[in-house]
Amino acid sequence: MKIYCNRTELNKALNNVSHSVPVRTTSSILEGILVNVEQGKMFLTATDTNMTTETVINVNSEGICEFVVPAKLFSAIISKLPEDEMMIDYDSNKSKINIKCAGSSSEIICFRGDEYPKLFIDEGEREIFLDKEDVKKLIKKTAFSASTDEFNRIITGVLLEIKDGYMKMVGVDPYRIATYKIDVENNENISVIIPAKLIIEVAKFIDDDGDSKMSLEIVDNKVILKFNNNKVIINTYSGKFIDYERILNKEGNINVRVKRDDLLKSTERASLLASVQNNNLIRFNIGKDMIYITSLNEEGNIEEKVEIINDGEDLNIGINSRYLKDALSVIEDEEININFKDSVSPVIIKPLKGDKYTYLILPIRMN
Repeated sequence: MKIYCNRTELNKALNNVSHSVPVRTTSSILEGILVNVEQGKMFLTATDTNMTTETVINVNSEGICEFVVPAKLFSAIISKLPEDEMMIDYDSNKSKINIKCAGSSSEIICFRGDEYPKLFIDEGEREIFLDKEDVKKLIKKTAFSASTDEFNRIITGVLLEIKDGYMKMVGVDPYRIATYKIDVENNENISVIIPAKLIIEVAKFIDDDGDSKMSLEIVDNKVILKFNNNKVIINTYSGKFIDYERILNKEGNINVRVKRDDLLKSTERASLLASVQNNNLIRFNIGKDMIYITSLNEEGNIEEKVEIINDGEDLNIGINSRYLKDALSVIEDEEININFKDSVSPVIIKPLKGDKYTYLILPIRMN
């Protein structure tokens, strides 16, 4: 069966589904991509059993066929073809494909399509439609804060909450919390925990092409995301997420107003002498109108000054510079409010008005 298609479109589709091809697996068929061709469409599917990605492109063909092609080899060949016009000839008797483009011809041995695991889900009944840009922001501004410690599996996920007309995403590890929310038109109360490393992979191929809208749906403990010609299905975690709101409500009486970019650049310079061995420590000496940021080691010392407005007491506190940079880097506001209680209580970053985002960082005890 001959299948004519566009190399650029196929290459992009392969890049998208490759995010679900497992890096390591004992099942050789999962190292492949399921290709299904029917009615002028080519459906490509990959799964690592935790995340499944399906994408579709238009092709010119007659008949129906299904096969599984080794992902790494197929993607490598398609990416290096010399022209956009190409043809795939599938031989069902010998279970192989021949790829032809200009003077190039490649042959790949395939698996049978019916050997590949398939998902059957009743979907499309409770979809929530969102701006792609909003979803990318939710992920970018929170997922970095999720734990990487598999011994506490729940917090390696991000919490997705929908209630009271907003959607919130929360990332937590033992030393920090990140939250961000957007407005949505939905009356349901939903709370699921999505593996952070998987939702980060999805964000990599939510691009600006095509429709600006996408859909999200929760079905059978799975999150289904649809955008452009892609569908992604992610298994959620079962269990109870930590009570992050209780932690965030413990604010102090010291509120510091500061320009985000000034603080970020000073923190970046001060962190040049910080190290993992001392928890990326930098010191804040907070006065009425200035933060003095210092760092030192056996090689030298750095001091930075940042103008602020402080409506509370003076304070000396140790901060993890990497955690602070992570939070400041994803905030878009020109000015922010940073709340302190004392040298051993959490540091909380919020907007000057509202609660669109919140970032909490535990301080470092100083000698």
